[in-house]
Order: sequence, then structure tokens, then C-alpha cells
Amino acid sequence: MLRLLKENRPLQRIGALGIGLLAVLCGGTAMVLDRLHGETVTEAMLGLRTLNASLAEQTARTIEGIDLTVSGIAEQIPLENRRSPEAFSQLRTDRQVYEILKAKASSLPQMEALSLIAADGTLVNFTRQFPAPVLDLSQRDYYLALKDADPGRAYLSRPTQSLVTREWTLYIARRVNDPDGRLAGLVVGVIRLSYFEQFYRSLHVTPGSGFSLWWRDGMLLARFPPTPDRIGTVATDPIIDSQLSQSGIAATTLKSSIDGEDRILSVQQLRNYPLVVAVSRTRGEILARWESQAVVIAAAGLVSAVALALMLWAMARQFLAYETANRALGERRQAVEARDEAEEHVRQLQKMEALGQLTGGVAHDFNNLLQAVRSSLHMLEAGGELRGAESRRALEVASQAVDRGATLTQHLLAFARRQRLAPAPVDLGAQVGGMATLLERTLGGAIRIRIDRDADVPPALVDPHQFDIALLNLAINARDAMPDGGTLTVTVSSLPIASLQAGMACEEASPALAPGGYVAVTVRDSGAGMPPDVLARACDPFFTTKPVGQGSGLGLSMVHGLTAQSGGGIRLESHPGLGTAVTLYLPHAPAESPAEIRAEIRPGSRVDAPGSPAASTGTEPLPVPSAALRILLVEDDALVRMANAAVLDEAGLMVSEAASGEEALALLEADEGIGVLVTDFAMPGMTGADLTRLVRRRRPGLPVLIVTGYAEKAVLQDLGREPGIRILSKPIPPSALIGHIRTALQDPRAAMGADVGC
Repeated sequence: MLRLLKENRPLQRIGALGIGLLAVLCGGTAMVLDRLHGETVTEAMLGLRTLNASLAEQTARTIEGIDLTVSGIAEQIPLENRRSPEAFSQLRTDRQVYEILKAKASSLPQMEALSLIAADGTLVNFTRQFPAPVLDLSQRDYYLALKDADPGRAYLSRPTQSLVTREWTLYIARRVNDPDGRLAGLVVGVIRLSYFEQFYRSLHVTPGSGFSLWWRDGMLLARFPPTPDRIGTVATDPIIDSQLSQSGIAATTLKSSIDGEDRILSVQQLRNYPLVVAVSRTRGEILARWESQAVVIAAAGLVSAVALALMLWAMARQFLAYETANRALGERRQAVEARDEAEEHVRQLQKMEALGQLTGGVAHDFNNLLQAVRSSLHMLEAGGELRGAESRRALEVASQAVDRGATLTQHLLAFARRQRLAPAPVDLGAQVGGMATLLERTLGGAIRIRIDRDADVPPALVDPHQFDIALLNLAINARDAMPDGGTLTVTVSSLPIASLQAGMACEEASPALAPGGYVAVTVRDSGAGMPPDVLARACDPFFTTKPVGQGSGLGLSMVHGLTAQSGGGIRLESHPGLGTAVTLYLPHAPAESPAEIRAEIRPGSRVDAPGSPAASTGTEPLPVPSAALRILLVEDDALVRMANAAVLDEAGLMVSEAASGEEALALLEADEGIGVLVTDFAMPGMTGADLTRLVRRRRPGLPVLIVTGYAEKAVLQDLGREPGIRILSKPIPPSALIGHIRTALQDPRAAMGADVGC
């Protein structure tokens, strides 16, 4: 095409014309969009200025109304009480003056209170209490400003938070002089700043609008939408101080330090007062209409450009030799299609290989579990006369199969980095030393175990239980790599890491280790080692070189998941004939670590601690405060619901069943005798977390047990910290479930509040 373009002048003219027309079209579209954008922003600023001016005027009138009231009261004080400070102080016992002050204060919604203050700063008369309490107000800013000089006008104090109501207020004070011009006392009016928030709330404005009242130095006094935690704080927005210094009014665009929104803001200072009114709208709300127009205009421009390009292309094709062009295009198209087809074929092969490994590994392990369960149950079904040890053995085999399934699930979650962890400061040297006996029994006498621990190794932040499992997995892998015996060396040391990525294993999608201190735990064997192709796939899920049935291929993936969740990583070193070394890097625990460590109950484990909920067998009579209390069981899976209901019923508990959150709410409304809510988490429509929130609003003291099979849920972690709520992970032994229900019925608050995970 380029050769033809160089040799063909008509094609050159068509190309130049097309480029020129496209440039004009794109430039014109950009200019129209820019002009519309500017007009939209300018119009919004003008509207904000107009509204701001009105609000500033209204705010000034509100304060002036209180000033007029204060001034009127000062003039109404009887002459005999203004002759001296002593005479002014006699108003403390004047009930009529108290009633006048109270009537005046109640006539203005923005006024919180009115008070009279003696020349020495003591409270004389006060609308909140008669007679007024003895208070010394001589250190208030309005008293200090008016005691020695009469400015001839009211004094507006800085914002103050009431010690009684905790509400933010302003004080307007006027001086009352005796006939000689000396201070006889003060009249003080108290302005409720919450009045302005209520006033802003009553305005019917567009969504995204904001109204606020500020002190001149940038202290926030009132705002809508409300932000109570920011009232009384000084904002970082420079617009308040810098742009008001010249004209008293300004408009600009900035990122709000209060809600983080990009806003177009107009501010105006009140006349005669050090107050600033600000009106704003979010840029997104202002530009929403422009954005919709821009989409239409840009789409029209794009369509026009495409149409123009197509037209020019059609014209150009008329100047080409159809046979030559078609032949060249056909050959090129065939080459591209052949390449794309080959690449797609390779991608499909890779995808099918990965899926085959995943599906085969999961199907193999779960088929074994199902076979064990089916065989055990068949023995019970076919051997109708089996009793005693044989029946118990069959049930034990089925239970062990379920435990293996739960363990495989945990390995999958750990590989996916969704395992719930309970990190704590752990002395890994002592932790490894404590595992020595277990490692010796697991690995057998043919393998010698050596443990090297550096002195003064700081604690690492890691889940100690999951670390033990990871260490045991690595030791078992090392044992399988040394079938004829050998040496297993475990080294614990501490080292600083500025930045480490090269040589890290399983880190293709993970960042480098952050700079800081790490504890390194190295597990080294003297086995045959791994060739480079096996080493490259060592972390792949379900990849294993062991015979079928001797490993799931998730061990190293689980170890990597643990270190990644803990903020660390792993490194693999292996050479054929020289053995393999796996190093775990775990971050140092912070200097101040949480004092309380969450305990976890994992699938297949038995809780033997005396008095723990899970230690109960579930067969004892249930001691409950009231015989009328029932358990509400919410589960969308009918089989699971029926099985759990049967277990609870067998334990002597009265159970009501619901298949959804909506059905559970209806049962709770109709039945006040429900004492514990047991709900599944993942349900269609309303989840267990949504149901829990609604139930706790209606019945705050009702204990809730949420049973989930999915570990990574931030919402569950938040709920699990609340008293009266406990998170349980599937599969949970029936005895443990019954034990938790009993604890909840006996002492709802003491029994709850901690996560229980698998």
C-alpha cells in the first residue's frame, strides 16, 4: 500500500484530504467539548455565588437578630440596677428579669440561652436556671474584651463547646455601663450552631451540594451533609484564608479535606462578623450533564470519522488494481489467520493441561473421600446385625474421610490466600524446637534431624498453628525426597531485607518483599533435588511428582499462601543430586503487638479444653433460662438444614427452621421465644450478614451464630468483633455447634465476640 501511495499521485491527494478532514473533525469536536465544559463550570460557579450571597445575607440577619435582642435587653435593664456593679448584681434575685430573658430566648430558634454577667465576671441571671448558679466567667474571651473598654458594638466570641450539652455555640455580648461610663455588667446571648445545620438541611437543592459555616481562621462550625466529628476542627482548605483576603468572596475548584470529594466551591465572608459561608457542589454532579453531552458529541464525531475514513478508503480502492490488491490481502489474511489459529491452539492446550491437573487432583481426592464414606455407610446399611466395635469403626472411617475433605478444603483456601489467619508474635526458634519430637516421629529413624537456631531472633508475626502445618508439610516433602534416609536441617535466623524479588518462588503475581526485618526459616534436605523443569512448577496447584494417592500437590502452594498472607514470601533452591532448600521469610512482629490472640478451631480437630463449648458431647440435658426458648435455624440447603435440625432436636433443643433470610425475619416477628439465631452465610438474596444486621436492630440482645464455608469475608470479621455474634466455619462437629448454642443461651455476651475459624 505504501509503495502504491508513493507511486500514485491521486492516492496521495486523497490521503492528504482525508488527514486534513479528520484533523478538522477531531479538533472541532474537542473545541465544542471544551467550550461546553467551560460554560458548565462557569454557570455552576455563578449559581453558587448567587446562592452563597443569599445564604451569607440570611446568616448575617440571623446573628443580627440575636444582637438586637441582646441590645434590647441591655436597654430594658432598670436604671436603678445600672447605677453601679453592686446594683447590677442584685438582678440575681429578680424573677421578673429571669422571665423576660426566658421569653426572649424562646422567641428565637437560633438562640440557646440569655444571661446577665456582673462586672466581676460572675453569672447573675440565666435562662436555664433560677436563681443562676454561681459561675466565674471572668476568663471568657467576651468578658476580657469588654471589661476595660466599650467598643460601642456587640462582641462575637470564638466558637465554644458547651460543657453541659456538648453543643458548639457562639456568644454575642454587649456591655452595660453605669452613669459614669464604667462597667456595670454584660448581657450575653448564646447562638446554637446546630441551627445553621438544620437551616441548610431544609434547603431543597441538588444531590452533591454542600453548605458550611466557618470561622475566619478555617474552623468548621456547621455543615450539611453533617460531619459531627469535624465540627470545631480547622480544615486544611487554603481557600478560606488565601482568597478571601482581598474581596471577601471567592469561587474555586478543590478537593475537600472533609469528604475527599472534588468540589466547586464558593465562599463569602459575612459583613461585620468573622464568619464565612461556603456553598459547594461536587464536580461529578455538576459535570454529569456535560458528560452525557460529551458522550453523544464524541460518538457523533467518531461515527463521522469512521464514515469519512470509509468513504476515503472506498475512493482509494478505485485507484488500485483489484486483482493485485485482493491477492495481496488474501495472502496476508491467510498468514494472520494461520498464526492466530496456532496461538489459540497453544493457549487451549495450556488451559486444558492446567484444568486437567486441577480437575484430576480434586476429583481423585474427593472420589477417595466419597468412596470411604460410601463404603462405611454401606457396611452399616448392609450389615444390619453389626454392633459395637464394627459399627463404630465404620462410622470412624466415614468421619475421618470428612476430616480429610475439610483439610483439603483448607489447603485450597491457603493456596488461594483466603485462609483465615490468627497472627501473633511467635518465637520461631522455640516453635521449631517444640516441633522436634513430632518431626522425629513423622520422619522415622532413617532421617536425622538437625535444628540450628541463632540467638536473639526477634518474634515473627504469623499464625502459629498454620506455621506448624507448613513446617510439617515441608518436612514430609523432604522425607519423600530421601527414601533411603538422610539429613533434614531446619535453620532459624534473622536478617534485614532492603528489597528482595530475584530468586523468590511462586511470586510471579506478587510484589517484592517490603524493606524491613524478617525471620528466615530454612528447611534443607539431602535428597535427590529437583531438575529445573520440576522446580519451575513446584508451586503449581495439584502439581506433584508423587504416585497417585500419595499427595494432593497443594502442600507447597499452601505454604506459599501462608507466607504471602503474613506479609512474607518463600525461596526455593534445588539442584539435582544436591538436595532442596525451602526458605520462609516472615516479617518481624511490631514492637507493640495485640495482647489478645484469637484462637481458632480447625476442621478435624477436637476441642478438649474443659468447659469449652466444643468439648460438650451434645447429649447432656440443656440448661436454659426458659423452657420456651427455641433455636431459629436458617439454611437454604434443605439437606443441610434437615441434618442440623435433627442433630439439635436429638440434643433436646426446640428448633424452628427457615429456608431464607426473609422467612427467618417473619418467624422472628411472630415468635418472641427464639433464644438463638443459627444462620448460614451464603444464601440467595439476603446473606447471613444482612440477616444478622436486621435482626440485631430489632432484637439487640439476641445471640447469633453465623456458619460459613468461605474464610475471606471482611464483613464477617467486623461482625465477629461484636458482642453476641460468633463466626463458625464449616464443617463444624455437631457437638461443637451444640456447645456454642448452650453457651449463648446461658450467657449471651460472655460466650460471644470471638471468631472461630477453620
